[in-house]
Amino acid sequence: MIAMLSSIGHDLRFALRQMRRAPAFALSAVLTLALGIGANTGIFSLLNGYMRPLPVPNADRVVVIAAEMPGDETGFRYRFSYPALNDYRAETQIFSDVFAFDTRIAGITAAGKTTQFVYHAVTGNLFSGLRLTPAAGRFFEPGEGERTGGEAMLVLGYRFWQRRFGGDPGVVGTVVRLDGIPTRVVGIAPAGFYGLYQGAEIEGYVPLGSMQTRSERKGRLFNDRTLRYLTVVARLQPGVTLDAAQRAVEVIAARLRRQYPEEKDVNARVMPEPMARPVPMRFLSELLPLIQGSMLGLAALVLLIACMNVANLLLVRATVRQREMAMRAALGSGRARLLRLLLAESLLLAAAGTAAGLVVARWATGLFLGRLNVGVDIPLNMDFHYDWRVFLYASAIAAIAGALMGVVPAVRASRAKVTALLHDGAHGGSAGGGRQRLRSAMVVAQVAGSLVLLLVAGLCVRSTQRAQLVDLGFDPANVLTVRIDPHQIGYDFPRTDAFYKELDRRVRALPGVESVATAFSVPMGYIFDICVAAPEGQVDPTDEPRSNVGCNPVSPEYFSLMRIPIVRGRGFTAQDVMDSAHVVVVNETLAARVWPGQDPIGRRLVIPRYEGRVWQVAGVARDSKYLAVFESPLPHLYFPMDQTTSFMRVLHVRSSAPPETLAPILQREIQALDPDVPIADLRTMSQMVQGGMGFVLFRVGTLQAGAMGVLGLLLAVVGVYGVVSYGAAQRTRELGIRLALGADPIVVGGLVLRQGAGLVAIGIVCGVGVAALVTRALSRIFFLVGANDLPTFVAVTSLLAVIALIACYLPARRAMRVDPMIALRHE
Repeated sequence: MIAMLSSIGHDLRFALRQMRRAPAFALSAVLTLALGIGANTGIFSLLNGYMRPLPVPNADRVVVIAAEMPGDETGFRYRFSYPALNDYRAETQIFSDVFAFDTRIAGITAAGKTTQFVYHAVTGNLFSGLRLTPAAGRFFEPGEGERTGGEAMLVLGYRFWQRRFGGDPGVVGTVVRLDGIPTRVVGIAPAGFYGLYQGAEIEGYVPLGSMQTRSERKGRLFNDRTLRYLTVVARLQPGVTLDAAQRAVEVIAARLRRQYPEEKDVNARVMPEPMARPVPMRFLSELLPLIQGSMLGLAALVLLIACMNVANLLLVRATVRQREMAMRAALGSGRARLLRLLLAESLLLAAAGTAAGLVVARWATGLFLGRLNVGVDIPLNMDFHYDWRVFLYASAIAAIAGALMGVVPAVRASRAKVTALLHDGAHGGSAGGGRQRLRSAMVVAQVAGSLVLLLVAGLCVRSTQRAQLVDLGFDPANVLTVRIDPHQIGYDFPRTDAFYKELDRRVRALPGVESVATAFSVPMGYIFDICVAAPEGQVDPTDEPRSNVGCNPVSPEYFSLMRIPIVRGRGFTAQDVMDSAHVVVVNETLAARVWPGQDPIGRRLVIPRYEGRVWQVAGVARDSKYLAVFESPLPHLYFPMDQTTSFMRVLHVRSSAPPETLAPILQREIQALDPDVPIADLRTMSQMVQGGMGFVLFRVGTLQAGAMGVLGLLLAVVGVYGVVSYGAAQRTRELGIRLALGADPIVVGGLVLRQGAGLVAIGIVCGVGVAALVTRALSRIFFLVGANDLPTFVAVTSLLAVIALIACYLPARRAMRVDPMIALRHE
């Protein structure tokens, strides 16, 4: 063993000396590998950061239980009611702990300053179920806070504690105000734990009983099965598999369907916690593996092209070192010894390329995240640091790269015979036909791989262009939005309503303002509300209807401001107030599904969320986008703002001037009314729809695929140039003789150009075939343009052909200028 290690060390030292003697070769190889390995490591670090296990003991045993309902087109019906949560808690043979949370936004007031506060409302056993230990103070006890009344309590998130309170442990035991309610800080969450909503930093945790909502005041929070607000998480008992847990929850769901009308048709699904991020929606959990696989696949293709590039360099180097290998064989070195010596060099290059690639990946991911604007005013947790998984992955990539690029050149070089010395004399030897064919085959593969990458990038670009042309159903231009919630500083509803009315009056008086409206949410934003509704007579008002729809309380001017046409009936008026008849406006999709072929005006909907109240349809609005730019038409309804008790609202202002210029004026008006009211999401609606579930997903995909395509193109062009240039150099004597005998330089250049052009043509043909298969496999991603979009294929293929031919032309041009006298002395 010691002798073997000593021999390996000798080989590595020798390889290092060889690299020092050929710094240009070493630098080219390392930089090429750095691009390929950096692309792979960067993509993996992003995926690893998103899928990194929770920082809790035995995180692999933490699962999410998601409700599933028929007809749930939004995907947001994954939550359970508190009574249903307790039914699943009873399954102690499968789950050691079952706990739940709801993510909310409040205002926290401390030291006379109020700021927005994103928190989890949790069951008392959440921290014990996750096996967490407080950084200071204590956590809630199991069962604590799971009833109304009692002292309001708060556990601060570690990062928020550091940022807002300077890490002062003395804050434990003090009283702050949460939405104006005195709340005692009882503990600090541990460092590194940011909550259970991936991508967001949860700033604190309160017991369920501390939530001050209409539902709680009416006594519904803990006993109403139609109030589904809890995301349910569980910890599996040791030895219990995911399949066993799934069978257990199916039995529970079946029993609940028999016992309770409210649970009719409700099923449950158990998911590993990482697959339920950020929320346990089925289409996300199904699409995530495809996105991960495609990203890693594209990065792997970049690495393969880089390895073939370096393998070509090593083949050339092996040709130059053929005499050295023959001499070593003559002195008694076996073939295995020569193989090990040459592989040591390729592995050393791979190790250096990996080190450089880690630096490149870190820089690239930082640049990517710095340019990413998701359009939200909540604290984000973009934690993509390198951990042991990244380094293990990089090590594996280095070993694979070293083997891919080093084995074939090493095998060929180790075949050198002593007779080669006699045949080649003092010269380094020439490249055999086999080596040239191998190099040509690798160039063909590089061109094909580069074309696949470019076509995927081209389809991403086309998808982004098409997405920008999608009819949103509303006009975001020249609209400024701002989210406000006076309840965060303790306003009651009458005072909140008066605040909004005065703000509306002041904003309307501002120069350039055309119209003003309020709504609970903005389209494709990160705050979205849903409710259940069904036609009167189809359900008992005490049952939960099966129809699941998006909903949004809006003021009368909302439709005209957003330029959403009312296609039938009327919109809202100032007379639609709390004491008048309750009305709703439904969209075209909801009207067509609930009353197909009938006039919906005057029809009535039962919406149990509002104590079984019946709402009359006053109008039908045109369909628009609500959740995402790529969604199919979804059922949606609007409530009059004055017939709800919504504290949080988004003020919409349409102006004749650029809306950005109005932002500081609007902020001053809000602060003039009450300087303590937190202001959030003050941005144009165009900026809002670019983030969140709007166009940001397309931009991210385009940026990443485009980067892979550019890298692949760069490496392939370098490969084409290198092989054609080397081939021309090997034919220097032949070309010189041709020129000396009077051949036209253009004809001579054409010989070289045809060699490269032939390789490019074969590579393009192969690449088109492979790309057609790859893009078809990714058709769910390219749904806006089609997997085999002809304009994209033609444009990208032409671009690659032109650039590759330019790379072939440069060596051909040099061959046309060969001096015959110098060429004849070449050997």
